Amino acid sequence: MEEVAWRKGPWTSQEDKLLIDYVNQHGEGRWNSVAKITGLRRSGKSCRLRWVNYLRPDLKRGKITPQEESIIIELHALFGNRWSTIARSLPGRTDNEIKNYWRTHFKKSKPSKSIERARAQFLRQREEKLYNQELHLQHQLQLQQPPQQQQQQQQQQQQQDQYQQQQMVDVKDAMSPAEETTSVYHIQDMELMYSYLPYVLQGSANCSTNDGFVEEDGAWGTLWNLDDCDMACRGTPPMQATEFALY
Repeated sequence: MEEVAWRKGPWTSQEDKLLIDYVNQHGEGRWNSVAKITGLRRSGKSCRLRWVNYLRPDLKRGKITPQEESIIIELHALFGNRWSTIARSLPGRTDNEIKNYWRTHFKKSKPSKSIERARAQFLRQREEKLYNQELHLQHQLQLQQPPQQQQQQQQQQQQQDQYQQQQMVDVKDAMSPAEETTSVYHIQDMELMYSYLPYVLQGSANCSTNDGFVEEDGAWGTLWNLDDCDMACRGTPPMQATEFALY
């Protein structure tokens, strides 16, 4: 089978007419059948690109407007070089046209400050929009919650707070005056014990070992005599260390 020698180069007006007549009769697609039906010596890919980029009746003619340029900048900041996706937001403009415009005006040169500001503003607005949508969704979920369930949750929280307050009151009321006094004395005794603790430990470090006890045992043995220190401070004769010997 002899291969067809496809014609290359610029399209002529006669070739454009043949392609337009074909699409009007058979619709878009089946581009590989164009040459066989019309006798046009162009490949299927060449026919498709010629129709999509130049011959479609809904194509916009003329230069990209400033408004379209702003949209291209914003969408490129979001989608990058996905030209087909950007073209969907610009009716009448092709992805090839948008790509060529970007590469001509922005690709080779450093982005201007206006482009950077537009990109930053677009990204900030997009983040705010997503945040507001999330807040709106949370609000809708709260509204969908039955009012009875909301009241039950509030009542449970109030009951829990009241229970905790009542527990504190009951504990305070249950303590007799003697217990309160004992509690105060206990706190004072603990403070006094910790105030003498450094001196006791220092003295125990100088003690010699007896009956196989190591220095740590001596230190603990001295700790058992803290009550003697307390009594001495209160004017009571100290007790002998032997009375607190461990067995």
